[in-house]
Amino acid sequence: MARMDALSSYSNVSSIIRQLYTICQMLKRDVEWIKLELFGYGGKWKTKGELWEHAPSYRRTHLLYRDVYGKPVLVKEELRFLTEHGVAQSIGQIESEMYTGMRMIGGITDYIREKFEVPVLSAEISSFALKGIVESVRNRALEFVNNVILELEYGDILSNVFEETRKFVDSKIVEICPSAIEKLTKTYGDVVRGSSSLEWSQIAFACRDILQDFTDSIYRPDYLPKDEKPPTREQTKRKLELTLRARTTKLKDTERKLIESQIGYLINYFGKLVDLIQKYTHPVRFKVEKEDAHRCVVYTYLVIGDILRILG
Repeated sequence: MARMDALSSYSNVSSIIRQLYTICQMLKRDVEWIKLELFGYGGKWKTKGELWEHAPSYRRTHLLYRDVYGKPVLVKEELRFLTEHGVAQSIGQIESEMYTGMRMIGGITDYIREKFEVPVLSAEISSFALKGIVESVRNRALEFVNNVILELEYGDILSNVFEETRKFVDSKIVEICPSAIEKLTKTYGDVVRGSSSLEWSQIAFACRDILQDFTDSIYRPDYLPKDEKPPTREQTKRKLELTLRARTTKLKDTERKLIESQIGYLINYFGKLVDLIQKYTHPVRFKVEKEDAHRCVVYTYLVIGDILRILG
């Protein structure tokens, strides 16, 4: 039911979040973002600055100030930070005001008027911004429901597939790149034992090092086209691309076309993985969670497994 509601643009998002909250209680799971969306973010972060820094990106917006006549008031560039606003209200309240916009009088407007002598009466969050928050929460809810369904229906299958891939990678990479296998096995253990955001971040760092070690080991200087600058250690995607392209040169035409299609997909997937890991190694305005670290490790294993299979 929650999945069908999340798919429908006509469904009430606050109702979807209440359904997810009930599902979490039934599964005995404590999913913080669902509770925060349901009850609001104000109780978690007390100050405006903390809310802006830590709230999900889709809840960060900018205020529009108006004077007593309802005309927009321009804020000087050096005071632009005063327009930064984290929306703390519950998704239910946001949804109830998303067609009219949210208007605030007092508090921040009094402070600006008295401190900086700017003639403001009210501050507004536009209807467009509120609709954006609602749709972002709807998408997040759908992703959550899909993941729960996959876990409940196919959890054992997915676990078995990953375990087979992990054993395959461990057995192959030990000869190709000993440093990577050492880091991989340690990181796999760390993701099970870790308990803090700092530890999850360090796991993402480890995955980045593993990909750098691995691509260093499979890349050869003779793969580089003439007059092109050699890739650096950090350019993992480029090293992989050069290595895989070199793999197709000696293949028969039909086999080459099949491998090339796989390579195109794999390089794109690898690039997304690198972007994901970069995000978690430089966490700005969000806390790295266990699920993030787990995703990095799983995807790292899966993509290395695919590369090894293509390389033969």
